Amino acid sequence: MTVTAEDVVVAFARTDGDVAAARRVARRYADLDPAERSALLWSDDPGGRLVAVVLLLQAARAHPDPDLTDEYLSALRAERLDDPGLVDLAAEELVGAPLLGGSTGPLFALAKSDVALVRRAAVVATLAFAKQGDAEVPLAVAGRLVRERGEVVQSALGRVLRETGKRASQDALVAFLERQGRFLGRAALETATEHLPDAERDRLRG
Repeated sequence: MTVTAEDVVVAFARTDGDVAAARRVARRYADLDPAERSALLWSDDPGGRLVAVVLLLQAARAHPDPDLTDEYLSALRAERLDDPGLVDLAAEELVGAPLLGGSTGPLFALAKSDVALVRRAAVVATLAFAKQGDAEVPLAVAGRLVRERGEVVQSALGRVLRETGKRASQDALVAFLERQGRFLGRAALETATEHLPDAERDRLRG
């Protein structure tokens, strides 16, 4: 019997509705036809969209394919994915990781998007670089967006800056914050400086 997007929506509706449940449902339907996965991704059901993103991640881990990134970004650009959690869940692996060792131009193109969640994806994607010890790419993307006031981007900036300082270069983070920290919102600045030594943290928070 062919499994449809609607079958997946019904299965997820019987769960607790969280990410862990979405992962269980995605494992159960790992062989879902790509057309049905696409139908889930573009559906009006939030649970269906969550499972679809997990299915994309699952597929990318098994067989990396730029088409999976394109599928994800198409839905994001069209504002079919309207939850920041779906960016935080997938952007590092689906958007950032495929760019490691290659051109980072696509990240800067995403940072220019008119869609706030696409700009958030540009920021979150740079975690892939920070975790490889590369502070340059995360800080460069952050520098393009640091003046943005919206919480969608600001909250991502705080988190990514914190992780860049922790995993790549504390000195580079401090230098960035000395130059541009005044443009961050208060909450983002506090998050960005969480792992710094007390005296440095207090100085940068002003």
